[in-house]
Amino acid sequence: MELKLGYKERFVFVIVILILTDLAILLNIPFLRQIIGFLFLTILPGLLILQVLKLDKIDSTEKLVLSVGLSISFLMFIGLLINNLSLSIGYGTPLSTIHLLISFNLAFVVLAIVGYKINREVVLFLPYLNLTASEKAFLIVPILFPAFSIFGMHIMNMTDNNFILMFLLFLIPIYVAFVCFFNHKFPKRFYPVVIFLMSISLLLMLALRSNHIIIGADTGREFFFFQTTLDSLHWDILKPATTLDACLSISLLPSIYQSFLNIDSECLFKLLYSLLFSILPLVVYILCIKYFGNFYAFLASFFFMAQATSSFGHTVARSTMAVLFIALATMVLFHNSINEFSKKLLFVIFTTSIIVSHYSTAYIFLYILSLTWIGIPVLPRIITREERVLTLSESHPVEENSIHKAAVSKLSVTSVMLFFTLLFVWYCQLTQAPFTAGVEFVQNTILSLHEFFILESREGVPALFGVTMAQTGTPQRIEFVFTWMMFILIGIGVISLLYKYKKMASLPGQECINQRVLKTEVELEYIAMALSNSLLLVVAIALPSVANGFDIGRIYPPALVVLTLCFIVGGISAARFLKIRKSYWIILIVSIVYFMCTTGTLNQVFDNPRSIVLNSEGQAYNKSYIHDQESYASKWLKVHKKDEEVIYTDAYGFEVLMSQAKIPPSQINWQLIPWYEAHGTIDGYIYLRYRHVIDKEMTVHRSRGVEEYSLAKNSDIFTGKNLLYNNGGSETLK
Repeated sequence: MELKLGYKERFVFVIVILILTDLAILLNIPFLRQIIGFLFLTILPGLLILQVLKLDKIDSTEKLVLSVGLSISFLMFIGLLINNLSLSIGYGTPLSTIHLLISFNLAFVVLAIVGYKINREVVLFLPYLNLTASEKAFLIVPILFPAFSIFGMHIMNMTDNNFILMFLLFLIPIYVAFVCFFNHKFPKRFYPVVIFLMSISLLLMLALRSNHIIIGADTGREFFFFQTTLDSLHWDILKPATTLDACLSISLLPSIYQSFLNIDSECLFKLLYSLLFSILPLVVYILCIKYFGNFYAFLASFFFMAQATSSFGHTVARSTMAVLFIALATMVLFHNSINEFSKKLLFVIFTTSIIVSHYSTAYIFLYILSLTWIGIPVLPRIITREERVLTLSESHPVEENSIHKAAVSKLSVTSVMLFFTLLFVWYCQLTQAPFTAGVEFVQNTILSLHEFFILESREGVPALFGVTMAQTGTPQRIEFVFTWMMFILIGIGVISLLYKYKKMASLPGQECINQRVLKTEVELEYIAMALSNSLLLVVAIALPSVANGFDIGRIYPPALVVLTLCFIVGGISAARFLKIRKSYWIILIVSIVYFMCTTGTLNQVFDNPRSIVLNSEGQAYNKSYIHDQESYASKWLKVHKKDEEVIYTDAYGFEVLMSQAKIPPSQINWQLIPWYEAHGTIDGYIYLRYRHVIDKEMTVHRSRGVEEYSLAKNSDIFTGKNLLYNNGGSETLK
């Protein structure tokens, strides 16, 4: 049973929401302002756009993810328009609360009126839940996931006791296995709910781990850009210009949210991207449900969450948002229920959002689009004529020409060229620094070809091939084995899509997939995109410059959006080859073990601390956790230092100084040890973090790699220096 709102009731509903939000913000009502304000910004703009586009027939889960994606795009693009128009007429604070509130209210009213005029269909459904006793039983456990995550992290922060978190990390895969065993009884409408509850629970762990942000690759720099934009109440290119100027996802977007929500800026920055990124497994679910049905799509989403980059990769906010938009663009491209005009428009919106979110990921997606477009007419010539038909039944053949025409209609040269043009305009003509970085990267790639056969010239690649296996423990060996099992299954899936799935037989006892492995044919362009992503991973390993500049950690997440389907296909193919009746067994085992590895649970079992979420020790904790003493010391230094003098520290201290004290990067030298070795003296301030003071260790980044440097054995660097500040956990010397 559902409560349906007609177009008149829908319009009134939107106006009421606008009024309630305005009152909560203007009266600054605690808690209500944050909850309503977040929903107001995250869902309402996208929902209004969907109404204008008359997307009435799509599923409620699809409406949710599209509404969130469109809302984020709306905030960045309309926010940029408001920002630039206001600055052009001399108004210097366009990101102030009142100005944004008035501007967005006008924009939302216009969208609501347009939707009221052109769409008289019933498009807004408020579900009425009437659950049976058995359905309630299926939901009891997953509803507790977020509570375990929040309460468990509170206990971890207060007492260093990770029992509840460990219980949750065991409970999630156990519940997934339970769903597999009872998939014929599990309600299909619960799959999206369970996926979201698992996703948000995993993401909240790291977001709530500390009072401060968790340092990742450029996290401190990202937070600095956000604070700089928020303090000035307008977005602009900083001087000197950097590649991060082009990333509206880390400057303009969080500033808009902060103007509406008015909470602690670090808390907002940590929670915002976790909440937004939590819908990504749902996008993967929607993408796969078209081909497999609900059950295998659920397994695909769990496999996606099992990746470290999915569960805990949101520490790099800009790439997080870009991967989300890649997933949305891919989902739209292969969606059957969206009309052609809306599909093209949504594809342009989401691909443009990739460009303004993260430059590196945008370059990766440009490569994928270009190679996919090239591969569409080439693949039919490679595959034999008998294997060109990719339907699942002999009774429904598809001619080569029809396949090619269908593919072109989904991804045309116009789409690729438009993406390149927008990328060129934003990176080269407007922000400039990202385009220069892209050109330099291509040059370095060509110049580094002479190192092709030197494995050590690629950061992280030797470990991938087991070169360092002798120095690792049992958990690392298990992760190594299952990582390659995962890659092998993905490879089998890609090959199977090319050659085997025309005559895929039904699987006995698998009612959830309609007696077929695939519900529908796999489009030629999807196969071309899967091959493009696979080749991209190979290139990232083979070419030294690509391996170092665009490492696996950056390339794998966007590639995984498409390759997740190939993993499921590979698992089913392997099960059929091994004559395993329950074909999901291989998929389930590999996904669960890999989940235990990437979350650090397996390391914890073997008493080998790895995860910052589960430990207050270990390498990840020492480098990435910001102690209160470090924050206090950095802020003291900000107040008392002379502007013209440089602060010397390591790369992680650089992130702390930028994020906690808002010290510009131009005033920080993060090569303390190399500088001292080259010059013999330090003429400026020395900032020491908790691990520098307590553990007497410092991370040193050199051209040949990263190493740990003992300050206890090399204390001469501090000779003649005066201790200016010491709070027991952080020091400043000069």
